[in-house]
Amino acid sequence: MKTKAFCNFCGKELVTDMLEGRERLVCDSCKEIHYENPLPVAAAVLVNREREILLVKRAREPSKDMWCFPIGFAEMGESIEDAALRELHEETGVEGRIIQLVDVCSETNKFYGELLIVTFEVEKMGGKEQAGDDALDCRYFPIKNLPRLAFPSQQRVVEKLIDLKKDLWSMHDSMESFVEGTFGNKIVYPGKLLSDELVNAVENNSIKIIELWLNDIATNPSTKAYHTFDRKELYNRAMFIIGQFEVWLKGQKGETELKAFYNELGFQRKKDGIPVEDLVSSLSLLKKHIWMFTYSFGVWEKAVDIYRMFELGERLVYFFDKASYYTVMGYNQK
Repeated sequence: MKTKAFCNFCGKELVTDMLEGRERLVCDSCKEIHYENPLPVAAAVLVNREREILLVKRAREPSKDMWCFPIGFAEMGESIEDAALRELHEETGVEGRIIQLVDVCSETNKFYGELLIVTFEVEKMGGKEQAGDDALDCRYFPIKNLPRLAFPSQQRVVEKLIDLKKDLWSMHDSMESFVEGTFGNKIVYPGKLLSDELVNAVENNSIKIIELWLNDIATNPSTKAYHTFDRKELYNRAMFIIGQFEVWLKGQKGETELKAFYNELGFQRKKDGIPVEDLVSSLSLLKKHIWMFTYSFGVWEKAVDIYRMFELGERLVYFFDKASYYTVMGYNQK
């Protein structure tokens, strides 16, 4: 890095003087202070749907032959955002759009001195990935398996970006697993769904949930046949059903066992003299109390928390719809 030797205003020699609490360059003739400011640098980080980052292989020093985000100096007359998009297009051929600011930091470079680096997340809007004049190559790398990056600041950006995206990616992965299971006619998604945490909460609080359910079916007009039932017997039945609910959602039993269990449940309740509409209503009320308990249990500060409740609701509907269907089949067929 070169240091200024002469004044921009009068051409005389610059000297060092202690001003405003630090050493500064001052013209020995006209006394003009020459403030030195960090150079503004813009960088663009682009992540595709496969969670890969677009990197370029540097054709020039500093850090020639190393990989980095598209990066370069902001020019006069352009905003820092426009600089980031320009560098993206010049180095990779991609037309982009700013999504969000990811990081602002200072960094010292032996070639350019003090830099102020502003990094934006960008979205691809067009163009074709091809290395520009300042790059030997450009390609996508998995975000969790990147080559060593040319600049320390960019590794920190990667860590920040992962943190910013973790909830969104978790929701996306959970939704994919849920949809895949639903369309594949599966009831189990062991360890893959965000709502598994709430399923554990149901397991840990099953006694409270059942107490609420018992109080409801003992007075609800839709379950009159249960009003005179022995409370202890109903408690044991509900505990067993909740246990089965947890077992199936945790992947320990499949569709065949689900069908067999609720067919038998329907058959037994018919023998008990329970009208089919009261039986189905009792299942619906149990679903309601599981949902209401987890609703009160949930935290609502983040989008991921809202999604977790939404997903559990969908799982409850899916499970209890099947349970009701198989129960009615057993009730009518035996």
